[in-house]
Amino acid sequence: MRSFAAFFRRFGWPEDKGRMPFCIGHRGASGHERENTLAAFRRAAELGAEMWELDTQMTADGVVVISHDDHLERVFAKDLYISQMSFAELRAIVPDVPSFEEVAELGRATGCGLYVELKRPGTGPVCWQHLKEMNQRFACLGSFDVQQVRELREMGCDFPLSVLIRIGHDPHLLGRESGADILHLCWEKASDTPQEFVTEELVEKAFSDGKEIVLWHEERSDVLKDIMAQPVLGICTDLPDLMRSREPNGTTREQRRVTSFDVARAAGVSRAAVSRAFTPDASVSEKTREKVYQAARELGYRVNYLARSLTNKRSDFVGLVAAGLDNPFRTQQLEHLARALIARNYRPILLPTSKEADTSTVIGQLLHYAVSGVIVTSDAPPSHICEECAAEGVPIVLINKGEDFPFVDRVVSDDRMSGYTAADHLLEVGAAKLAVVAGTAVSYSSRRRAEAFQNRCTSLGVEATLVPVTINDYRRGYEAAERLLNLGVDGVFSVNDYMACGVLDGLVRAGMGYGSVKVIGHDDIPQASWAAYDLTTFVQPCEVQAEQVIDLLISRMADPDAVSRVEFTPVTLIKRRSA
Repeated sequence: MRSFAAFFRRFGWPEDKGRMPFCIGHRGASGHERENTLAAFRRAAELGAEMWELDTQMTADGVVVISHDDHLERVFAKDLYISQMSFAELRAIVPDVPSFEEVAELGRATGCGLYVELKRPGTGPVCWQHLKEMNQRFACLGSFDVQQVRELREMGCDFPLSVLIRIGHDPHLLGRESGADILHLCWEKASDTPQEFVTEELVEKAFSDGKEIVLWHEERSDVLKDIMAQPVLGICTDLPDLMRSREPNGTTREQRRVTSFDVARAAGVSRAAVSRAFTPDASVSEKTREKVYQAARELGYRVNYLARSLTNKRSDFVGLVAAGLDNPFRTQQLEHLARALIARNYRPILLPTSKEADTSTVIGQLLHYAVSGVIVTSDAPPSHICEECAAEGVPIVLINKGEDFPFVDRVVSDDRMSGYTAADHLLEVGAAKLAVVAGTAVSYSSRRRAEAFQNRCTSLGVEATLVPVTINDYRRGYEAAERLLNLGVDGVFSVNDYMACGVLDGLVRAGMGYGSVKVIGHDDIPQASWAAYDLTTFVQPCEVQAEQVIDLLISRMADPDAVSRVEFTPVTLIKRRSA
């Protein structure tokens, strides 16, 4: 059990106020009464809250009042702004908005502490001076605004200061920048189980920096059970009765999850040794590693890699952004990428998207999970993803994409070789009138393969017709078969196998005998070798491509300012019965 005695003595807080962590009524008991009103604060005191969280605004004549919003519309249905009214005008129109002095007086009367969140700049010094004049020591001043907290510290404020921290921000960095005494983690929306983000590493680091921790406002009973077992100073909640209805001896609580501290105790090692044992390439002896693994197995401990990301700023996750998942080649490609990442001790996260999708959702997910890198496959839209991730310092590798971005690497298949070889082979097997089926407007690879095919045909004095499609998929290939027959084509290069299978099925449906029109695909998907297709195609080895991609990604992590690089994946023609 952590002792807060030194903190209490330092700031003059009552040491016998209640059991820890403190219950901090969020805007009072705002789940029962209108938020930030005297009624809400009284109710919080009645329900057992030791402190109240309250928000500060300022009237036009300089009176600090308690309201989360300057605009009164949301809470009081008044299209008015506190900052544009005098206190007398505000009191006449909305009497339920209390002044800070009124709430402070109620705090003294009930013995409750004030956890003051500074919204309006300039309210901090006013609140501090009033608390100082009234010798009301059981109080704290804090803000999301690092500058407000920093200014109070530089002014010599002798009350504890708190910095409020949104999900995805580095709490230790903000703690140092603000000079705060308390890290207030506002992570209630991080996931359905945000307690997993409060890792032993995070807590230990905060304590070593001399910081206490306060947690977000929480109303989910299962989450509340877990975070009440944490060695934190306080927890905010709209419903103080959820916290204070529980027995202090913990008999109503579910068994807490096993932590690395438990593993360390069972293994007879330090917690740092446990961390190293589960960190790839970390310095730890095999004997210690095995002791840790054995203790972990017996206790049922699992490392929460997602939670680590909030402490380390980067997780072991790598985002795989992909579209066109109906194409069997994409499945092959993603499988090899995922396996290769796991082999290098990274954990893949698949984020499906499309050209029509809002890429901001994908970007948000990537940054939310603090990914170490991003891999974008050929059909996914990269522009906004590259720009946003680059701004956040997240390494990116593009696969079969043509766009050039600073500090972004690419791996592309040797499409020029594919196009040239396809033209040569069709002519060698007796085809005379050639065509290429491709959605050149939607795919860089398709465009390069089609251009290479047509350029090779031109150099050989042979006409090659482009049969355009909107999407390089089975249905468009099937529909293209009729156009190919109307053109009298007897040799076809389809820029991927998925579409080539559609071409072959369309030709059969039109009554053409197998082999009367020679067809070559690209990618060597599993279906290409089926007896129904027996498709001549190009293999771009996914396992080779995956290693190229991950090598570039890891290299970029190590040297983020290196010049952009492009690597080519070799292709090989696989001859089968279709051509």
